[in-house]
Amino acid sequence: MVILRRLLLIAAAVAFGGQSASGGDRHRVQAQPPELMATPEIEVLVKQAVEDRLGARDLPDRDLLGKATRIAIREEMPEAGLKLSRGALPQRAGYEFFLLSEVGAQAEADRIRRAVYFITVDRPSIIEDTATVSLGVDVASPREPKTIKMCCCSGEGQFRRVGARWTFVKWARTICS
Repeated sequence: MVILRRLLLIAAAVAFGGQSASGGDRHRVQAQPPELMATPEIEVLVKQAVEDRLGARDLPDRDLLGKATRIAIREEMPEAGLKLSRGALPQRAGYEFFLLSEVGAQAEADRIRRAVYFITVDRPSIIEDTATVSLGVDVASPREPKTIKMCCCSGEGQFRRVGARWTFVKWARTICS
């Protein structure tokens, strides 16, 4: 979705002759606003949602992670405009979780000439004791000319707070590309 949005923005820029709507310089690069850090409440939701779904072996495209015990979680939540900190990392015996940026994942895939898989989290929403969050697994592949990425799946999970714990209710929808 993010890639499609970027392609549409590029196409729009080309259609307008590279000028901004205000008639500005076509070579000007606009700075992107910095991502905000996710709130502690969002990070607890992310941490517990990933723990819950990994424990249930019910994470969209989980099989792409294989038997890995060291698992990356994408630190950016691009659609939410938020960034995760270490407080969002799940705790699970026998596993090590770490944050990895999208740029870092691509650089690593290019360096090792192999795919780099990671858990994605985005669009968190909390209203009182109910929450939704998009979860899935994605991949950064080594850059190859004339290739296109046709992967991966994510699902919008619904959760309910029971005591101090977010518990899975159901998948509202799953989207695969």
